[in-house]
Amino acid sequence: MLKKLTFFLFALPVMLFAQAIQVSSPGDVLQVNFSLENGEPRYSISRLGGEVIRPSRLGFKFRNAPEMTGNFQIAASNQTSFDETWTQPWGEKKDIRNNYNALRIELQEIVAPTRQLIIEFRVFDDGVGFRYEIPDQPNFKSFEISDEVTEFALTGDHDAWWIPAYQWNRYEYLYHHTPVSQMDTVHTPV
Repeated sequence: MLKKLTFFLFALPVMLFAQAIQVSSPGDVLQVNFSLENGEPRYSISRLGGEVIRPSRLGFKFRNAPEMTGNFQIAASNQTSFDETWTQPWGEKKDIRNNYNALRIELQEIVAPTRQLIIEFRVFDDGVGFRYEIPDQPNFKSFEISDEVTEFALTGDHDAWWIPAYQWNRYEYLYHHTPVSQMDTVHTPV
């Protein structure tokens, strides 16, 4: 009994800080791996078994409030699937399929001010999107984001489609197809 208790006490910090969750695209082309490394949220992305984005940080820094980049535990998570086809009034394709698997992770700080942060991933066969949600909470009513620490740690000089940012009429530019190293200031999405 003492050996089991000792193992549990040593394993508890690992269980709290090495939590990981995975979600794959509907056709198993892409996989997102979410983890907490010492309480810091990170994600990585693989395509057909090969990593394309190494573990990358997630979070925010605020003006006049502690940063929201660590000291988290996973409070809840759930996975859902979505598949619909909708018809657009004009465009190259009339019917558009919207098919993805989603992972919603609710994080809770384990130290004061014990704020909540929600991260939701949507994994399609041809891409990944994610968003942050900062829910209404009594201990975090008003805030000003001073920096977003989201990283995209690419595994190589991959090709990307992009248009220039901060220029007049920027949405009317043709997309460039170049290696990431040749990109200038770009507009999202990339």
